[in-house]
Amino acid sequence: MGLRWLCGLIVVVLCLSACHPQPLEQALKGELPPVESNTIITEYCQSCHIHRAFSLEGHVARVGALYDRPPYTTTAQCRTCHLVNEDTWGKQTRKTLWPTEVAENRFRAWEKRLLTQKPVVPAPAVTPERKRQDNQ
Repeated sequence: MGLRWLCGLIVVVLCLSACHPQPLEQALKGELPPVESNTIITEYCQSCHIHRAFSLEGHVARVGALYDRPPYTTTAQCRTCHLVNEDTWGKQTRKTLWPTEVAENRFRAWEKRLLTQKPVVPAPAVTPERKRQDNQ
């Protein structure tokens, strides 16, 4: 009887933990504050050998200038330009929305969805002092 109870408890714990949304999923859906979201997405990207040395410092401001329109030019979040898609079997594919692809209007539906979403936490204001710090 004790073994059955223990097995049942293990099954319940596993089921409950499987239902808890993963932080990366929440960050990519915009359910977390921008700073926390960027930290989680950056850590995920750094898990790849290609991006291991990546630094978030000033990246959003520097790269935002390469795009021609909002939401890319006004964002404070990595998830605007960086996507992670998951197929039915759980395989994840990373995608970057490059400025040349954006200029060709390949992601209009994504842009519209981002522009109509209500932010969880307002992005910090970009002041001249912050721009100077980001450019250093």
